[in-house]
This record gives sequence, structure tokens and C-alpha cells, in this order.
Amino acid sequence: MKFLFRTDVHLADKSPASWKADYQSEIWSNLEQVRDIARREGVVAVLDGGDFFHMKSPLRNSLGLITRAIRLHRDEYPCPTWCVEGNHDITHNNLESIIRQPLGVLYASGAFQHLRNEVFTAPGLQVRVVGVPYSPHLTLGELRGIVKQEGDTHLIVVAHTLASNDPPEKVQDFWNEPVFAYKDLVAGNGPDAFLFGHWHRDQGIQQIGDVYFVNQGALSRGALVRENLDRVPKVALLECVVGGELKVTSIPLSVPPASEVFDLERKESAEKERDDIDQFVLRVVSESTFDPSESIEDNIRKLEFADDVRAEALRFLEMVD
Repeated sequence: MKFLFRTDVHLADKSPASWKADYQSEIWSNLEQVRDIARREGVVAVLDGGDFFHMKSPLRNSLGLITRAIRLHRDEYPCPTWCVEGNHDITHNNLESIIRQPLGVLYASGAFQHLRNEVFTAPGLQVRVVGVPYSPHLTLGELRGIVKQEGDTHLIVVAHTLASNDPPEKVQDFWNEPVFAYKDLVAGNGPDAFLFGHWHRDQGIQQIGDVYFVNQGALSRGALVRENLDRVPKVALLECVVGGELKVTSIPLSVPPASEVFDLERKESAEKERDDIDQFVLRVVSESTFDPSESIEDNIRKLEFADDVRAEALRFLEMVD
């Protein structure tokens, strides 16, 4: 029995500001590649880790966008798509808002299935797949409380949350959200695999004991950040074998190189601007001739920096006022 996992599609009508290519075209291409892999491998379900849509506001997702997503998944995918909600799929972290969201329309149309606790059976197999939607209040105890039930040969968890095998000092703080350590999720009678969404960075597929951790990052390449310059979106193929064995394979998608997608010249310009502003802030903080008898604006105007940097600082001051 096979499953295909993808996450963080971030489908949107408009391209990110950092893109010079057509963002939506790449997303549709990636989704069609997932369809083709699912068909080729004969999977029983596509598992989606959340954040299928990018814009949280229903008014910022066009009817055409939603309709095309419905038609692709309901009419062309060879199997059901089971999904958990990501933080971009709901408003104010409220799961009850899903009925007003684009993802809720996909549920209602039958294009997507709502993943919470689903059992898939075949001769010699009983595979339980548990979905954990986004919550800033998710606890380690809740994740460790997911265990096999009577008759389960395999247990898979799909969770939209932050997790890593990096040392704690290397894990970047994410808006005060918890980052779960892989080692803390290994428990007796617990899941055979954790499939994570939410973190767009590719952390690969790792195994601790008999437990797989799939954390390959987003299907999309929205932001112009260092990791997206050489990251290739991937899906994971999971094969549950009679006798309890689980095989997990990474499958990369075909996407254009970053140089054809991102506006790299704009990135260089933005980085220079940020460097100039950082130097400006340091100068303001350390400037020994800063005259307290004069206004902040007048002191800023005296500093020897590019006109646009000074103008930007003055604009921020006006916003504060």
C-alpha cells in the first residue's frame, strides 16, 4: 500500500514580488507532476500537510483559482487527497473558520478529504493515518499521545507544525512557536512515520530507530531566500509492506533553475539597501556628535549617508509619529 506526501503548496493568484517568472504556472506544474507520480506508483492516497492556499482571506483567492484546483484533484487525480489545515488555510488560528475558507470549498466539493483519523486496509495491512492541523498551542504530549490502535500494522502522522533534528542552539525561533525535537517523538507503540508541513526548509528524510521523519520543505518556492536558490521541491513516497515494514523514498520534481525564476538583481539591490540601513542605524546609535538640542530629523539630515537612506529613515519616523 502506497501513499504520496506533499506539503505547503501555497497556491495563489499573484506571483510573489521576488519572482520574474509566472509563480502560478510553476505551482500548477508541480501539482500535475504529483498527479502523474500518484498515477504511476498506484498510491491509495495523496497526503497534504497543509497551507494549500497562500492567502488567508477568501476574497483574495479568485473563483477561477479554486475551480481549477477542484477540477484537477477531483477529476484528474487517480486517488483521494487527504489534507490537514495549515496556518494559511484558516483565519486567526481558528479551525472553525475553515467553512469560510477556500480549503473549505475544496472539502465541500469532494476534491479534498478532511484528514483527522483515517484507516486504510488491504490484505495483511491496516494503516492508520492521523492528521494534526496547525495550532500554536500544540504540545509534545499531544503528539506523543498518538499511538497504534488494535489491529494497526502501520501508523502515519501528518502534522502542520515545526520539528527538527538540529541541535536546539541551531534551531531558529519561529514567532515563539514550539519546535519539536525528533528524538522526543520516538515512543513505544507510536507512529512509524511523521510527515511534517509548515517549515519550508528542506530537512530531508531522517530515521531514528524505526521511525521516519519526513520534512522536505514546501512544494512551492515563494520567497527569495538563500535556501530556495538551490532547493528542489520534493514529494515523499511511502510504501507500507505486510509484516510492518515501511519504505520511504524522496522524489524530486522538475522545476526551472532559480536564476530563471527569481529576480536576482532585485535581491542584490534589496540586500544593499538593508546593509545601508543597518549601517545607518549603527551610526545613529554610536554618533558622538548627536545634538540633543536639535530634532531627531535634523540630526539625521546631518549624517553622511545616501539621500535615499536618510529619506527612508525619515519616512519611518513619520510613521511612528
